[in-house]
Amino acid sequence: MAPVPYTGAMPLYERDGVTLAYESWGDPSHPPVILLHPFTGDARWWHPVASRLAQEYWVLAPDLRGHGRSDAPGDPSAYGMAIYAEDVRALARTVGAERFALVGCSFGGMVALQLATETPELVAALALSDTSPAPDHERYTEAFRARERRIQEMEQVAAKFGTIVLGRRLAQEFEDPFLADAVRTLYGRMRTEGFLGAAKARRERPNLVPLLRERLTMPVLIVAGLDDPVACAAELMADEVPHAALALFRETGHGVPMLRPERFGEVLLEFLRAAEEGRNVKRRRTF
Repeated sequence: MAPVPYTGAMPLYERDGVTLAYESWGDPSHPPVILLHPFTGDARWWHPVASRLAQEYWVLAPDLRGHGRSDAPGDPSAYGMAIYAEDVRALARTVGAERFALVGCSFGGMVALQLATETPELVAALALSDTSPAPDHERYTEAFRARERRIQEMEQVAAKFGTIVLGRRLAQEFEDPFLADAVRTLYGRMRTEGFLGAAKARRERPNLVPLLRERLTMPVLIVAGLDDPVACAAELMADEVPHAALALFRETGHGVPMLRPERFGEVLLEFLRAAEEGRNVKRRRTF
């Protein structure tokens, strides 16, 4: 089937004085699926996947607070994983989605985990890509910890010089001019307040590992690239959630939905269909 394009103006909703934006695809009479983007991304990050899901689902993708076209409060206390989770619940209430499938990548996966452990009754199915359930864990590798330190260094640069300077510095690390320009654009359009607020929420996120087995009773899909340091966290979550499906992608780094959108979309659709039909989703595969 041909992808369903996004059409129409970007809707807005408000929570506690913060205006938040989202995009939607598909028929509102279809089962709702909410997609949560990574750190420094926005709803546009999901376009290749969302347009395919929209053949069968009503797809919603917010710009998380501090990102994209949503407000970026200047007060650091306006950011936290619990706050992000409530923003997503507010979106669901706004559009009348009583239960929904929830898909999160990286930072968006952290928000998805927060929401699913707080209010599992709202989540019909949960898909987690390239994410981790805790800031640190004994099973995390040194490569994972090095990546976390790198993100904290980026936070320090942004706090001192702003996101435009951070983007310019990061762009220098890429030999490919296209990638360098993409990095400059990505960080250049993100407000410094939003970057620092989201980084704070990420850094201060709670350890959810003790809650996974008890709270994640819905169908669960865990995805990771085998070249991504976060893959160790995917293995950990798969062990903690015995009924979860695990999909690992060879020669793939961080951001499977962006790096392998067609295959990721196929795996996600297969999972969502099985979950909707009440079929057993537990399956461990490598692509």
